[in-house]
Amino acid sequence: MLRLGILLLSVLLLLPPPGADGAVTGLEDLPYRVSLGVWEEVAQVHLTLKELGPGHYLAEFSGGAKGMWSLLSRWLPERYQTEMILRDGRLLPLVYREEIQVGGHRVVKEYRFDYQKGLLAYWRQSENQESVKKWQIPLKEPVYDSLSLLYNMRLGVFGPLAGGETLRVPTIPTPEPQEMILEVGPQTGQGRKIMLTIRGKSADGGPYFIYVGPEWVPRTVWVRVLEFGKLTGHLLNPATIMKPEQLLLPKPRMAGSEARK
Repeated sequence: MLRLGILLLSVLLLLPPPGADGAVTGLEDLPYRVSLGVWEEVAQVHLTLKELGPGHYLAEFSGGAKGMWSLLSRWLPERYQTEMILRDGRLLPLVYREEIQVGGHRVVKEYRFDYQKGLLAYWRQSENQESVKKWQIPLKEPVYDSLSLLYNMRLGVFGPLAGGETLRVPTIPTPEPQEMILEVGPQTGQGRKIMLTIRGKSADGGPYFIYVGPEWVPRTVWVRVLEFGKLTGHLLNPATIMKPEQLLLPKPRMAGSEARK
């Protein structure tokens, strides 16, 4: 939900069932309050990470606007989801989905990554209609959405980032290439400041300003909406943040009599 962060911040059609026993393990649930200009709470959203199976994860940013603010679906989409697989120490997106409202109708955008064939396909489904493949392009290099970028940064995949550095990461094409540019700023009382922009033919909005804690989790994210002022997401409970080394540790699986106790 929240195009700001996550920018940092699924009906899974093509993938095997999650885990041998179908179990889904919740790893982390981070709640955010969304404010707009002088209105302190127009929506509540959650950033969650779940384990679908060994090395197989689902990240989601979703929630809902309150009252009249549900009309702001342009800036407050319903859900972002990324299904990811852990490979060679990094998380690769398998399916990235957006659920939005367009003219009062639900639209689902889905990007499917086929690493064996080296292809990325974009599918779109409008309400009460079949999903249609709109385009397909070669997948020549790792491409990240905002959620897979966030968790890879938390794992340190892109290395330590100090103030004054710039990180450029290829992001979901349109199908023209796009990239996310993160300019790392100084440490402040709110956290380390980052400015995020998206460069590409179809890029819109931004820049986005993000304050991250030592775990590289967004504590505060904001973007200016000309009609209303600043649209801001604020993390409500930083104490629930998991440490990077805890996020993707293999979970012990009990067998036999141990599992039945």
